[in-house]
Amino acid sequence: MHSHDRYGKARETLQRQYARSSFVSGRSYRGSRNPATSRNGFASTRAGLAPLELTLSLPIMLFVMGLMIIVGTTASWKIRAVTNSRQAVWRTIDPRDGDDDPHSRGWPTNARMDSEEGSTPIDDDPYDTHEVVRGQPLSAPSGEQLQVRESLFDMQAGLTNGVTELERPFPVMGNMPPRQIHLYREHPLLSGDWQFREMELRSNAQRRILFLYPADYGRSLSQYVQRYHEAALAIVQNPLNPILETLDNDDELRNPVPSGLTYSPPYGIGRTPDYHVPERSPRGLILNPDRVCSTSRDELSQTVIGPLVRETRRVPDRLARDFLRMYRGHLAHIDRLMAIYENPQTPPQTRAQIAPFVPAMNRDRPDLEQRIEQLESFQQSL
Repeated sequence: MHSHDRYGKARETLQRQYARSSFVSGRSYRGSRNPATSRNGFASTRAGLAPLELTLSLPIMLFVMGLMIIVGTTASWKIRAVTNSRQAVWRTIDPRDGDDDPHSRGWPTNARMDSEEGSTPIDDDPYDTHEVVRGQPLSAPSGEQLQVRESLFDMQAGLTNGVTELERPFPVMGNMPPRQIHLYREHPLLSGDWQFREMELRSNAQRRILFLYPADYGRSLSQYVQRYHEAALAIVQNPLNPILETLDNDDELRNPVPSGLTYSPPYGIGRTPDYHVPERSPRGLILNPDRVCSTSRDELSQTVIGPLVRETRRVPDRLARDFLRMYRGHLAHIDRLMAIYENPQTPPQTRAQIAPFVPAMNRDRPDLEQRIEQLESFQQSL
């Protein structure tokens, strides 16, 4: 029994060695491994299935390829639809109407490309309930409220939509539902210009604020209007107006400046400055409605009234400065003519031309010197 087992094991060992040597010798003889055998030398059960798998997966690959073609074509036409929707509305802006403007090149003639009246571009208008736009924020002393013409603040006024619509069959797989590419695009445009014709105004010079907020407060504010008229008449009929003319209409300052070899007073500075309106920054403050029309008393005091008072206090100094310049120019002209007249090298004809003016210049010199001295003293007191 023991020898029989040993003999059986030796036989199995020889059989395995023989099989291995036969497999190796066969591979070396053929030059390549048998594709029908596995790594362990046994035959493969999947041999010959690759062509079958390719055949089974090919329809799926073709279907995916067709979907890629459809998606790419749709994206291309979608870009054209968006671009042409913009063109459809922008070509109708005044003064154009778009009637003579043909469709864009490449856009089918049977596809839609036009403009139409649009609806509101936003669902919720944040200023829909604002007082300035929709309500009566102010009231007159009589109780009358300030009305607002809401139609002029309508967000939909002048809104136009550019519309494009296109239907094209699928480039491939035409029987697949829905069997076509359908695109619809809108491009809203607020084309209203808010011009006086659209606002029903008579001209472009008419004030829009009075049209946006129509109100007639003449009846309610009659007492204020009467006070204004009385103040205006008091200014016009003021008996001190001749004295106040120095502030903006002085004849003496308007006289021309001296020049040449003649002497024909009176002389001035050639213009009449306006001393009522300050010449520095308060001029801009007074003419700026954003500063003057303020409800803050402190702000008005700091930005308008304070600078205006300071500039008003400078009016005497400005008057003294301009009159001094006039008198000094007059006196300098006398000194120049006298220096030419008394110069021994002056030609006789020039001396003869100045000689008739010498008595008048000698008579005016003391008066000018006295006035200059008085104004200089007054200027120092300021």
